[in-house]
Amino acid sequence: MKLLRAFFVASTMLALSAPAFAQKGTVTCKDGTTSAGGRGACSSHGGIGKMAKAATKADAKVAKAEKKADAKAAKVEKKMDAAARGDETVAQGATAECKDHTYSHAKTHQGACSRHGGVARFLDTKK
Repeated sequence: MKLLRAFFVASTMLALSAPAFAQKGTVTCKDGTTSAGGRGACSSHGGIGKMAKAATKADAKVAKAEKKADAKAAKVEKKMDAAARGDETVAQGATAECKDHTYSHAKTHQGACSRHGGVARFLDTKK
């Protein structure tokens, strides 16, 4: 237990003594100085160093990939919600039966069953 406590204290002290340039948002200039980042960073120091540019590009790629994954997850969740409600499998209130034996609740005939192989038959909605 004492060894674990000593390890924790040592690792905490090491983390607190880390140089400021290791924090997110700081960049290293070509002349070795550091800057807070942002627009115009290192403009009077020869520009941003190659490693900082690569890290910035990598961060942008990660952010883009995360945004794309979030959008895809939202789309999948929306489809799962629709399936849970039974929108595609319940005929009640449907306007068309699709070729894959699901139902469309589209307000118009145009586009009904477009992702289900097309319309097998339109249903009589006047009752």
